[in-house]
Amino acid sequence: MPLTPPPPVSRRWLAAAAVLAFLLAWPAAELVLAQGSPPAAVLTATVGPRQGAWTRSFNPFHSDTDARWPTWAGIYEPLIICNRATGTFTPWLASAYEWSADNRVLRFTIRNGVKWSDGVPLTAEDVAFTFGLMRRFPALDHDAVWQFLSEVAATGPGTVEFRMKRPYTPGALYVGEQAIVSAHKWKDIAQPATFDDPSPVGTGPFVEVRRFEPTVYELGRNKSYWQPGKPAVDVLRVPLFRSNDEIVRALGADQVDWASLFFPDIEKDWVARDPAHHQYWYPDTGPTVLLQVNTRTRPFDDASVRKALSMAVDRSRLVHEALNGYPQAADATGLAESQKKWKDPALAQEGWTKHDVTGANRLLDAAGLVRDAEGIRAVPGGGPMRYTLLVVQGWTDWIAGAEILRQDLAEVGVAVTVKPLDYNGWDDAQRRGHFDMAMGFGSRGPTPYEFYRGQMDGAMVRAVGERADVNFHRFADEDAGRLLRKLEATSDAAETAQLFTALQREFAKEAPSIPLFIGPQWGVYNTAHLTGFPSRFRPYANAVPTGSPRGAFPAPDSLPVLLEVKPR
Repeated sequence: MPLTPPPPVSRRWLAAAAVLAFLLAWPAAELVLAQGSPPAAVLTATVGPRQGAWTRSFNPFHSDTDARWPTWAGIYEPLIICNRATGTFTPWLASAYEWSADNRVLRFTIRNGVKWSDGVPLTAEDVAFTFGLMRRFPALDHDAVWQFLSEVAATGPGTVEFRMKRPYTPGALYVGEQAIVSAHKWKDIAQPATFDDPSPVGTGPFVEVRRFEPTVYELGRNKSYWQPGKPAVDVLRVPLFRSNDEIVRALGADQVDWASLFFPDIEKDWVARDPAHHQYWYPDTGPTVLLQVNTRTRPFDDASVRKALSMAVDRSRLVHEALNGYPQAADATGLAESQKKWKDPALAQEGWTKHDVTGANRLLDAAGLVRDAEGIRAVPGGGPMRYTLLVVQGWTDWIAGAEILRQDLAEVGVAVTVKPLDYNGWDDAQRRGHFDMAMGFGSRGPTPYEFYRGQMDGAMVRAVGERADVNFHRFADEDAGRLLRKLEATSDAAETAQLFTALQREFAKEAPSIPLFIGPQWGVYNTAHLTGFPSRFRPYANAVPTGSPRGAFPAPDSLPVLLEVKPR
């Protein structure tokens, strides 16, 4: 089912010498909370390479390029958390939830005993206020929840009702994973969409901004956190790294505990160096990595051209040479092997995701894209097929993959220049539709609904120049929209399975974007100081600090790690 309302339950090689010198100036074991006190237990984590400098913003309505982790899952908290690895839901600020019989009303029971970090109790009014704020300021509504909500009201001191305009079972995820803010603070914020929230008041395990500098910030633990005895560490430290190489050096020097990082050979280059402390978990629970083309421009508005580009790609080479064989090459459904219970095997084998240069050239010829004297194809009335492919600067695996894509596309007469951008620039170019081609992510949820909604739902399309939360390639398919609306209204398992098959068929027919591989969650751990990280043996949370990519905002499924890690 898309998100069948679950029953109520009771729960990613060398660094510059200057960077290394900076890191060595603050080893984890030497932070002291106060003169004469014992060393603090510190969790040092990295969200991956970033450029520029940290800005002091903890506004939970800002995207991950504008606000600092763990704003949405560590400072502010959601009502529920979906574990993408297990497909289970854990009540969080809510202790229980249930749907009405017609799937039009979703009721949450708010957990007793939770307080904001300033001591004020959390109430149902805070929850209702959060969603009311999103209604009054649409820029805050990144998941477009008010497209399906008609009313949110606190019906008692501990109960909140979400009334739907229509039956919408995925609402449990989009409503449940929204970060909740305090009414008593945010009611006085005149412009919440531009507010930086530099000194947040949250319910999460880390709320005190103890230190904030352009290249590192630290958050102190919430001493009155609602889960007794947690968190077990005193300080969350987040340094700024500008490349994977810098992160590798810091990990090896025992200066980072938790990272999202691709290693070319994780067993040899990481684990074997210190088997007792060097660990990792690379589950296929991440999003589908896509070659996105701007479907609002010619010739990328033609499905046969998109399929031709896909057929030019040698996914086996891409996966093995750029990513050491870790990921699963994507098929024509765009779904992961861990989603196989929904996958149609016949559709998965469709030929447009198979390497076929002859077939690709045939399709491009049929589309009237004729080669010039240099062998570069041209769009009739639109000039040569020369494009820029955007990729994230510092993501060494993606840059290697982009170079393979460049070579593959050159074989069929499409000239590509690979352009690495800093993370924020890459993200903004996609969201505003200011790109020809880009390597990017699809959405990943507990079911395929989120992926197909982000790929084909016209309701999520934004004008070029306007920031989009999903569907960066700006593709709308009416048939897919109708199927998604039916999915949203049903909780019948048989009907849901049929609708997912139909959506896969539509995706395979239209190829709105070009699926490359299923992105692993690149979880890397150094347990020299701390233990308790998630693993394939204990998949209690997401493997990476930032959580699962889900549109503009990461999902909060990494939050439990902040509570479970503890000093050795």
